[in-house]
Amino acid sequence: MRQSLTITGLGSPTFGEAIKSAHEVFDIFQRQFAEDQVESWHSPTYSGHHSLNLSNRYLTPKRDAQDMVHLPFTDTVDPQGILEDMAKSNYIHGEDNKVSYFKCQIDQEGNRR
Repeated sequence: MRQSLTITGLGSPTFGEAIKSAHEVFDIFQRQFAEDQVESWHSPTYSGHHSLNLSNRYLTPKRDAQDMVHLPFTDTVDPQGILEDMAKSNYIHGEDNKVSYFKCQIDQEGNRR
């Protein structure tokens, strides 16, 4: 189980440059490893426009995170406690699984915060 987000610039030149830069960074990274050691990556599309897909697992198997400290789910993320109950078995919800949510607010002077 994971939560995910897709971001697209809907054809904006700025977002297109960001995608181009992401491909360049990936190419530099890929050259550091032997051939076929890094899974290929291509930016997906959304409605015909470049996009980025981002995701994060809610839970990690305990065998893969033996030193991870459990962080309880907030009521906003898990209002019925279903994920918290799952974490009591063979899984853990730790710092690597935590997602922070931010809201842009505009103050009285019109500044974004």
